[in-house]
Amino acid sequence: MIHPDTTLAALGDPLGIALVATQPMPKGTVVWAQDELDRVLPAAQVERLPALFGQLRIRFAYRDTQGDYRLPWDDTRFMNHSCEPNCVVTAFGFEIAVRDIAAREPLTNDYASLHLEDDERIECACGAPRCRGSVTSRDFAPLSHEWYASVRDALSHAASVPQPLRPLLAAGAWDAALAYYDVMRRSDG
Repeated sequence: MIHPDTTLAALGDPLGIALVATQPMPKGTVVWAQDELDRVLPAAQVERLPALFGQLRIRFAYRDTQGDYRLPWDDTRFMNHSCEPNCVVTAFGFEIAVRDIAAREPLTNDYASLHLEDDERIECACGAPRCRGSVTSRDFAPLSHEWYASVRDALSHAASVPQPLRPLLAAGAWDAALAYYDVMRRSDG
């Protein structure tokens, strides 16, 4: 489920429709949590779908760490890409704001963090100072340590901000995320 302080807005080219904050969201805010209405599709099931579904899968679903496809039921699917995202998805069923997000600002994540297929290539027009020009699965490894650090930093702020989605987190997900990202931070030296 997407954070209740969001809405869809038409931003024009090149972004089109975007998911934007209706209120300021401080760093550490859980902006999305997996819920019971989200569809989880095993990769084998997705591979059996007719080709007609190919572009829809690419546009509205993402792969998780197990290789399954997640199809959010709500406006989450309209979150745009940025090479300098303000949100990062975790392996624990939630996405977190990694910096303060202003009202009317689009919520973004880096599509490279969504376990793209090896042959997927998305042209990027995000306009960020560090825009890569395209997004591929090869971007994951060099950027993952930066994402881990930003999530760990955001988690250190999370206890001090309102968390309307926290009840949706799986039992133990919060503590597991804290422990995991702490280990990842320490392994970076």
